Amino acid sequence: MVIYMNKYVQYLSLVSFVAVTQTATAIPFSFEARSLAMGNVRVATADIATAPFANPAMLAFQPMREDFSIMIGVGGFLRDDEDVVDLVDQFKVEYDRYTAATSAGDVTGAYTAAIAAAGIAESLENKIIAPELTAAFATGFSGEKWSFAVSARSDVVSAGTVTNITTAAEVAADPTVIDDPTRNLLEVEGVQTTELGASLARNFQVLGQKVSVGITPKYVKIDNVFIRESITTVDTDLGDLLNEDTKRDLGDFTTFDLGLVMGLTEHVQVGLVASNLIAHKVKFITSAGTQATLSFDTQARAGIAYRSRYLTLGADIDLLDNDPFLSNPVFQGLKTRYVSAGVEMNAFDFAQFRLGIQKNIASGITEGAKENLLTAGVGFWFGFNLDVSVIKTSNSLGAFLQTGVRF
Repeated sequence: MVIYMNKYVQYLSLVSFVAVTQTATAIPFSFEARSLAMGNVRVATADIATAPFANPAMLAFQPMREDFSIMIGVGGFLRDDEDVVDLVDQFKVEYDRYTAATSAGDVTGAYTAAIAAAGIAESLENKIIAPELTAAFATGFSGEKWSFAVSARSDVVSAGTVTNITTAAEVAADPTVIDDPTRNLLEVEGVQTTELGASLARNFQVLGQKVSVGITPKYVKIDNVFIRESITTVDTDLGDLLNEDTKRDLGDFTTFDLGLVMGLTEHVQVGLVASNLIAHKVKFITSAGTQATLSFDTQARAGIAYRSRYLTLGADIDLLDNDPFLSNPVFQGLKTRYVSAGVEMNAFDFAQFRLGIQKNIASGITEGAKENLLTAGVGFWFGFNLDVSVIKTSNSLGAFLQTGVRF
């Protein structure tokens, strides 16, 4: 599946991939289509197939009797809170004017275009673009007391910024500097995490209320991705993020997630999940020759939900800031701490209509990153499930598609 994003397609079309893997940490995008469509609400609303990614305790806390589920999905998201794509587009327009004027012998036209291009390049300093790709698989079984699932997921979480920028002052002295292929470089750094998990959950009765506890031990493999290309020629897609030549193996580790769900009334429940309870750090030397550390820290999220056959309402909140696991300090502006709310309306089990909203309340982020993320999606039952969701801000767009069966 390829996610096309209107004006973004020339540079950064997100090429998804087929894999059986899972992310090592909470990413800004989503775990799967249903939760994405509901504003990324998941802790107390997950179904059997999505519980391994959201909260393993939900495996044993289902309001309707569903014994078995299989889910497979792919998605992509492009965060462009600072209009990097627009600015690169404007730069290329001026650069094309410069090359055309140079070829025509128009010295004045070439000079004017080169100055304009350099001014746009300067405005790109320290601005960030962040593409993400994801693929997921899970299958789960829910019994009277015990429930279990196996899951797999792969995510590429990446960010890019323009470095070695040509200044207007340099171009004023020598317009040909704008043509230097070693200047104005888009550097994209990414981490691909590949994870396999096995979840186990058990429900109890405590003071007349249902309580469920779940655990997901996980094996995680880590690869570092690095791409560098001049913005004068950056018209290829980010499929390079998945090219073996751009990746470097950073090893693996094991950890686990722990979840809890407790019923407050017949239809209201609260949940808590802690991910990566065994934290992990990876030290390595970057392509630039500097030492860097990737931190896979413990994270926590709480949620509350109202669930009936025809209506689900939910709200989640991250209890901690989630730092991006990228080594470049420029990318710290990508950290997240989300508050989410969503609704799902079930039309006789044939179709589900979902809406949601997500707000980043982390400290030290850009104004663009504070913009509300609006989500929507639909699900259909054709003897198999088909779920589609989208997430949108003024400068960011993503989508997730998944299918599966349940009975």
